[in-house]
Amino acid sequence: MIYERCLAFDIDIQKVPIPVVPAAHYSCGGVQVDTWGKTSLKCLYAAGEVAATGLHGANRLASTSLLEGLVWGIRSAKDIAGNFNGNRPYKESDIPPWQFPERTEEVDPALIHQDWVSIKSTMWNYVGIIRTFRRLQRAWADIGYLKNRVDDFYRRAQLVPMVINLRNGVRTARIVAEAALKNSVSRGAHFIR
Repeated sequence: MIYERCLAFDIDIQKVPIPVVPAAHYSCGGVQVDTWGKTSLKCLYAAGEVAATGLHGANRLASTSLLEGLVWGIRSAKDIAGNFNGNRPYKESDIPPWQFPERTEEVDPALIHQDWVSIKSTMWNYVGIIRTFRRLQRAWADIGYLKNRVDDFYRRAQLVPMVINLRNGVRTARIVAEAALKNSVSRGAHFIR
């Protein structure tokens, strides 16, 4: 299957090596958990790639092994089930109802696509595997500018999945860029120059 897949891209692996490039895992690791998958935030658990269990040592940023995904997933589920009392940590009345805009802006898929291109290229070029503080500062500023535009659009547009996904994507990119900017340690999947 690998041979056929490569041929589909005009790569004959009998003549040339398979081109391999590193991949950036922007949301891997970093969320510290205990042996039950609990984070420092009440009612929030993490398991799998986003969790940092420490099981494989201090330089392992993410918990990407099958062992960790299964063990912490099962342990988290058991802890949640064993401690669930049905009470919510908030009152529904504290959450204000959604206020629909008086006039909704039409959703233009081309604009949303371009915003995704901007997010992806900014994250790859500035918040990728090899990082510098100058690149991270640029990413934080550029994503911040885009976030303001997207948030404004979000308040005026019809709430359809592509708008919600874009809002969540730009917010996640901003959080990742900010966290990377605050982290001066090269560990796991990222290297700071």
